[in-house]
Amino acid sequence: MAAALVLAGFNLSAATHYVSLQSTNPTPPYINWATAATHIQDAVDAAAPGDVILVTNGVYQTGARAVYGMSTRVAVTKPVTVRSVNGPAMTHIVGSGPVGPAAVRCVYLANEAVLADFTLTNGATQTSGDNSTNQSGGGVWCEGLSSVVSNCVITANSAY
Repeated sequence: MAAALVLAGFNLSAATHYVSLQSTNPTPPYINWATAATHIQDAVDAAAPGDVILVTNGVYQTGARAVYGMSTRVAVTKPVTVRSVNGPAMTHIVGSGPVGPAAVRCVYLANEAVLADFTLTNGATQTSGDNSTNQSGGGVWCEGLSSVVSNCVITANSAY
């Protein structure tokens, strides 16, 4: 009985964080459309493991975070789900080429992270550094077998 009461005190439900390029009042932790983040990375950073990040229509093509020394437009560094609201035809994550030192990969996914319903385009990798972490996966690079990419269009990306 005591254990049940202790567990009942914990909030076991995942939070939802929102992203919209049209947001006029981005306020962490971005828990509704009125305070939505304007960058996917900001919502990922505000999320806890198990949370969901909902991204509305748009072309997300600014900002970058280094992972293993490789610039990445969206670095999903924890086990969260990042999902677009209206699918890959309406929501794009755009990296930056060409292949070389200034390249930007579209997405990095940590173990147990999920990316669903996006178009990933124009991502590129570096021409030096580690063959796997720096020269592979211009569109998306997954940390391990438990990373999930679902219903995404991965097009016009390049890797060294």
